[in-house]
Amino acid sequence: MKKILPLLFVILCMGMCMIPSLGMIVAPTNVTIGNERKTPLPSFQNEDGSFNSEYLPQMGNYFEKHFALRPRMIDTDARVQSRLFGVSNLDTVTVGKDDWLYYSSTLDNYLGRNTLSQHEINGIVHNLELVQEYVESQGSKFLFTVAPNKNTLYPFGMPYYYGKAASDAHDRDLLTTALQSSSVRYLDLFELFRSQDEVLYLKQDSHWNNKGALMVYHAALDALGKPHDDYSDVEEKRVKDHEGDLAHMLYPASQLTEYDYHYAINETYSYVTPTKSVEDILITTENPSASGSLYMYRDSFGNSLLPFFANAYKNATFTKSKPINVALDNRNGLADTVVFEIVERNVSWFLETPPVIPSPKRVLNIGETTEGTAQVSAGILEANTQFIALNATVDSNLCKDDAAVYMRVKTPEGKSDDYEAFTQLCEEDGDSYVVYLPAADYAGRELEVDLIVGSGDSFTKVYHTSVDNTNL
Repeated sequence: MKKILPLLFVILCMGMCMIPSLGMIVAPTNVTIGNERKTPLPSFQNEDGSFNSEYLPQMGNYFEKHFALRPRMIDTDARVQSRLFGVSNLDTVTVGKDDWLYYSSTLDNYLGRNTLSQHEINGIVHNLELVQEYVESQGSKFLFTVAPNKNTLYPFGMPYYYGKAASDAHDRDLLTTALQSSSVRYLDLFELFRSQDEVLYLKQDSHWNNKGALMVYHAALDALGKPHDDYSDVEEKRVKDHEGDLAHMLYPASQLTEYDYHYAINETYSYVTPTKSVEDILITTENPSASGSLYMYRDSFGNSLLPFFANAYKNATFTKSKPINVALDNRNGLADTVVFEIVERNVSWFLETPPVIPSPKRVLNIGETTEGTAQVSAGILEANTQFIALNATVDSNLCKDDAAVYMRVKTPEGKSDDYEAFTQLCEEDGDSYVVYLPAADYAGRELEVDLIVGSGDSFTKVYHTSVDNTNL
């Protein structure tokens, strides 16, 4: 008996360890968790018939996402770690006090880590100013707003071990200050939410609740001067039926719900696109009972805004595409209202991939020329083949925080135009800029490019080069 019991124990342990793999034969996991993407079953052969040398690591990735009972095992492990130790078993979710959950990608913003430089903050504002200039040149209105991270507004649920900030400087404060000193029409949601006595974000979700969304809708249309239904006569119900995105990521086998608000509004809009959900990348709506047109870039915070905005405009386009393809999405004419909404943690996207619009032409009087270093390259813009992206990396010493960069582009036929560049995220070897040129005018020929730095009315040529576009 003494020998049998240890053997039975070993067999039992081995059997339990084999359940996830053997269980895939009869009950594989075929659902994704959180923001995961489906992992296809790998093949021994590539499409050309050759042996797939990556088969084993691909098979490992497949097993990791499809082993039997995966959601239940992740759920159980998460409950043990969060309940007993107050920590999360996922890097993407932070477990806070009293069942509060936070998106871990907001920690840098919360703690003041890896903040943007003043040059980068100025670059974001500069890019938005160029977008607003373009929108207004088309006779339309522009509005920009930032959705606050949940722990920015409601830090009381954060775990104690994140109590000490790395810095008092935060991107949101630097950006708000810069925007308020700019020409950008900006709706300050940080101030709006802080002025409310009640919590308007969901406890186990990363977003505002529907009551918060309704407040943002009112504030945005007020800022745009558009008359709209305030829904003051609509019944408001508080129902415990919302499944939080963070709770679903952390506890994938549980059906955890929390209270949210519901409004019995008369939705008179309909979908033009074959829309599966408000999560779709591109959605267009029409509402014969409303007036005006809307083009709105929004992230997941815009999911709850969409019904309100779609009800307010006769025609509306909602996009999550990156970069924001303003020129392509509005090729048949720009909407009379353009709104950009982005969450606090992602404001740097306006530097990583500036919105796609024709770069504005300028007329510059160059006062002097200096010797600088730079790198210039060109290529058809993958996101919108109507444009050539002319990219430049310039010596950081040549561009101060308040300086703008321009590119004078000359064709072999003698055509010469000056374009103001968008600012991009700084590279290690200099500051980066991009100009979007119409491909119809500049593809297929060699170009002469002058880089020009301007501050106020002073413009200095800092670099000259030739760019071969004959292969484009």
